[in-house]
Amino acid sequence: MHNLAVLFAMAADGVTDNESAAHWFQAAADVGVKDSQFNLGILAAKGVGMKQNLEESYKWFALVAKTGDKDAAAKRDEIANALRPEQLERARAATELWKAKPLDAAANSADIPESWQDGAPQTTASIDMKKAVQNIQRILNKNGYDAGGADGKMGQKTKTAIMAFQTDNKMPATGEVDEKLVKALLARK
Repeated sequence: MHNLAVLFAMAADGVTDNESAAHWFQAAADVGVKDSQFNLGILAAKGVGMKQNLEESYKWFALVAKTGDKDAAAKRDEIANALRPEQLERARAATELWKAKPLDAAANSADIPESWQDGAPQTTASIDMKKAVQNIQRILNKNGYDAGGADGKMGQKTKTAIMAFQTDNKMPATGEVDEKLVKALLARK
């Protein structure tokens, strides 16, 4: 899910669309994905893709720190020093009250391959999936795998290009999009 957030957030020219990134990291963070919570802490602290919010940043770092993550604990403490006492109190209360959102099985769309779901709720509009597929097609085409036009549709040409890419990268040639494929593609964007 975290890598999908990165993939969705990438613009056509490889430049990151920070608002989309924030949206996807938020969706993943809300269901408890630690990497996304950490990234959200950074985005909230810097005001990238969202309004700067140090209380929100504190909350995300504090949640990850609870898992024993020392980097998150250090960032949490850094943010705590920048907050006024009443802000810190609110941030601590928000951290204590936070609960991961339940996964909504009814929100899972049949159009989305199971391997993309990765335990995350699929409340995404089809345009978002289309954008991810377009980015996959662009990366494949850029790397010499003919995925056809970047139309955002998982047609046979795209599946064949994915299979060729998977074979060349010593992955099972399934033609399906999974976490391994997304990671390998992001490394070549």
